[in-house]
Amino acid sequence: MSQLHEHLRWRLVGVLLLGVAVIAYEPSAGDPVNRLLIPVIMAIAAWLMVRNLAAVALGACLLATIHSNPSSTDWIDARAYPGLAALAAVILITIFARRFNRRIKETREARWAHRGNSRSRNSSSPESMRESD
Repeated sequence: MSQLHEHLRWRLVGVLLLGVAVIAYEPSAGDPVNRLLIPVIMAIAAWLMVRNLAAVALGACLLATIHSNPSSTDWIDARAYPGLAALAAVILITIFARRFNRRIKETREARWAHRGNSRSRNSSSPESMRESD
């Protein structure tokens, strides 16, 4: 099966999962399933559809931070949402650090080659010859 069909299959699974989660979600319910489990399932469905973990982690971090209330007596508001926000932030930092390091490694040889060419051109210039005298 081609890679396009494989991606399409996972996206359709994400759409189906999101549809079931939206139908099952009851915003006025105060139970942990509706306040915690179904939103996490929605985030997983979103990742299956867009296949971009950074985007989903950013959205999860923002939503969990908005709903956090550390001074609350409710464990979901006081512990679960801040924990999810922290986890999403760690995922974002990890993704961005890996991307940065990969970019640095990819451009390292080109930067050193450019520096070497700059030095060889500068060493043959009349100014550098006068300095060596």
